Amino acid sequence: MNNNETFSLIKERVKSEQKIRILAFGSSNTERILPGMHWFDVFDLAIGNTFGRVHCCINTGIGGNTSKDLLDRFEDDAVFYKPHMAFITVGGNDSNPDRNLSEDQFKANLMELFNRFNKMDCKVVYQTYYAPIHELCPDAHMEKFYRYMEIIRQTAKETGSGLIDHLVRWEYLRKYHPKKHLPLMQDGMHVNRRGNMVMGLDISRHFDVKANIPYANSVHDTDGRGFWDEAVEIQKLMDSNSSQG
Repeated sequence: MNNNETFSLIKERVKSEQKIRILAFGSSNTERILPGMHWFDVFDLAIGNTFGRVHCCINTGIGGNTSKDLLDRFEDDAVFYKPHMAFITVGGNDSNPDRNLSEDQFKANLMELFNRFNKMDCKVVYQTYYAPIHELCPDAHMEKFYRYMEIIRQTAKETGSGLIDHLVRWEYLRKYHPKKHLPLMQDGMHVNRRGNMVMGLDISRHFDVKANIPYANSVHDTDGRGFWDEAVEIQKLMDSNSSQG
């Protein structure tokens, strides 16, 4: 099975209106810690807007977690919910030199997470991170960070899992449109609500679902108009990078 086949199987289940439980499993990029839209909120809205309430979204992200932490709490925070699909978004803490987690161990942990989900007949979608603000992060961390993101790509390919490679798109933004990139960041290693919205739109597109604001065309709903404009603009800017595959 390849990356596209994984997405196709998930989309087929959603389109057939079979109930699907979707798990977000990761660290602070997954935990719901900020006001405003989260990337998982956008995806939740997009499925509902496109197909109705055929799904249940479950977020068990915990800030500061490494891939080892995900394995340690797998029974309580993954198995318990019996998901049909799981986003795995991890690696920022694993690549922190202070955590002393080697590349080989990171790869082994990612493989073990896949194997455990696979035994549950749960499809896995790995995600890379957005682009950090280098000036606010230690050089030693950044050097490891990009290698660990490449390990995520390799693991997705080897396991035939889904892959949403945010980093390749966000790096283009960071390097060539820094004035667009910085307002999407909460700090050096985290996106804010605006960055979350961009991520959510990109994720939704992989599943052929689209988020809309309820009652956006109503004369009584003026707040909803233009809600997605900035995120859509950023997404189009990322699309304009012809070097992307």
